[in-house]
Amino acid sequence: MRIRDGFPFLLFDMNSTFAFGEDRFGAGEDFSLAYRALGGATLSGARVNAVVRSCFEHLRARYDDHARCDDFLTVAEALRDVAPDLEPAEAERLVAVFAEHEVGRVPDDHAQYLRGLAHEHALGLVSNVWAPKDRFLREFERVGIESVFRVRVFSSDTRSVKPSVKLFRAALDALGASPAEALFVGDSLERDVAPARRLGLRTAWVARDRASDVVTGDPPDHRLGTILDLDRQI
Repeated sequence: MRIRDGFPFLLFDMNSTFAFGEDRFGAGEDFSLAYRALGGATLSGARVNAVVRSCFEHLRARYDDHARCDDFLTVAEALRDVAPDLEPAEAERLVAVFAEHEVGRVPDDHAQYLRGLAHEHALGLVSNVWAPKDRFLREFERVGIESVFRVRVFSSDTRSVKPSVKLFRAALDALGASPAEALFVGDSLERDVAPARRLGLRTAWVARDRASDVVTGDPPDHRLGTILDLDRQI
């Protein structure tokens, strides 16, 4: 019997679960490159970098406050907070810049595996993203997985972020699934495993290079190196 057997529904997180190289907001990032590539010419490079970095830090502070996980900001709202003088067209372009740095890439083997899973299970997506979903959907189209998920719940479509259970409930309801029928697959113990277990889902943790980490609190039901390990015999 494989890990995924017995579950008609498989729910997935996205970034660091089957998409990688995301969240490129480190100190060395030059956001003005994406700004210029998207047609931006009005703002200086220094201004672009300062505003995008301030926006990220503003959102991260909110993200780390779990008491506000059902009152999250959009990137556009965060930009208005940190740079209220931006012209609307420039603010819209900086939202797109933010998305370019948040999006990860789906490896070909992961995309192929998801396409195969969709023939045997009903798949759902429950993902925390801060930018609008359009850029992430273009990545799905690039690798041919735009139709594998019957339900896609992006946090940026709502006011909630995981570990709020609202996003999990929304996916289950849309699929017509009970928690007992679903396995949730994600890379975060805090934002994926813990809330999924609170709702009664079984969980698989994509630990990657953290597979030997000691887990405190509710442990996942399974530890995976990658999502491909869902075929592992148990």
